[in-house]
Amino acid sequence: MKAGVVLFTIFLCSCSNDNSESNATEIVSAKAWQENIKVHGEIKAANNTPLNVPGNGWDSRILLEMVPDGSVVKKGQIIASFDAPRSRMDLSQADTELLRKELAAVGLANDDAMNHATLDADRAKVKADLQLSRRYVDADVSVFSRNQILDALQDVEFLTAKQTYLNWKSGQIQARTNANSALLQSQKDSVELKAQQLRKNLSGLDLIAPHDGVFNLVKSWDGSKPQIGSNRRPGEEIGMLPDLSHLVASFSLPEGRAFGLKTGLPIHARLAGTGTEVELIVTKVGSSATVKSNESPVKFSEFEANIPEEIVNKLALKPGQALSATVSVIEKKNVLTVPNIALVQEADHFTVFTRNGKKMTQQKVELGVRGATRSEIKNGLTEGQEIILTPPEKKADKT
Repeated sequence: MKAGVVLFTIFLCSCSNDNSESNATEIVSAKAWQENIKVHGEIKAANNTPLNVPGNGWDSRILLEMVPDGSVVKKGQIIASFDAPRSRMDLSQADTELLRKELAAVGLANDDAMNHATLDADRAKVKADLQLSRRYVDADVSVFSRNQILDALQDVEFLTAKQTYLNWKSGQIQARTNANSALLQSQKDSVELKAQQLRKNLSGLDLIAPHDGVFNLVKSWDGSKPQIGSNRRPGEEIGMLPDLSHLVASFSLPEGRAFGLKTGLPIHARLAGTGTEVELIVTKVGSSATVKSNESPVKFSEFEANIPEEIVNKLALKPGQALSATVSVIEKKNVLTVPNIALVQEADHFTVFTRNGKKMTQQKVELGVRGATRSEIKNGLTEGQEIILTPPEKKADKT
């Protein structure tokens, strides 16, 4: 029984040793190294101008007509026309109120003229009576009776006081007239300002294309697009106008496949449907990956390549055209590389396991360019060495 256990133990050890020696290996050699990324994308405009419903305030606009979605428009062309019934009604009321203010101003001027005419007549009569009374006062006492002279003195005092009162009343009437005129003018200016704003809004109910481009409607929060006859708020975005003078090729790929992606890398692109091929260069790489849909947690990285204007004009490119491309991430000649699965990271450096016959050694290496599947070895290995692709867990001699 004991002999059987010993034989079974020896068999397990020999199997273990055989597995260790049969790990997959690779002979290090200098050769060409190329890694590509295949992606799909579409042509987009680098700059998109938002198109908003014209006007200000809160009064809604009714969409009367617009060019079809996806239409090519020219600078200055009318893209959409709106109407504002509430603003038209408010303008009519403002014009009526302005007419009322004009009539009130005329009535105030007439009242002022009438009051001044009445005061002028009273003042003229008082002046005449005062002159006559003063004649009696200054006359010879022996000519008139005592009572006549006393009445004249009383008339002079009364008429002088009345003249002072009438002068004061004239000033009060003028001050009151000025105050009413100022109030009326202020009310008139307020109504006129509102009328001017309404006229300005009603004169700008057409949405004009700021530049050449392709008109694209935007979806609202519920996924619907603007329709003829629908109500829209002033300033609300209804579409986008991509600028056709500057187009880019836009691509996206899962975050895990974006290893090594950077600006300056060459792109070999092929237009879908036509088979036309163009050579581009990566000009922009997104700073972070984002989720495209709430239904999937996968994050995607975005990158772009400028399309020269001569290519745009020659091929008559338009936003929305699909294309496929190959990005050359790494392309080197005569370089030592090892598969990434053979690398073991320890603290701030990497090592690989080499095998010479039955002897296994763990060697420190200095890495250069790192790719998605392989990495460049700048120092630590030489051609002809055999490396273990699946590093063992047991310790080995270190160099």
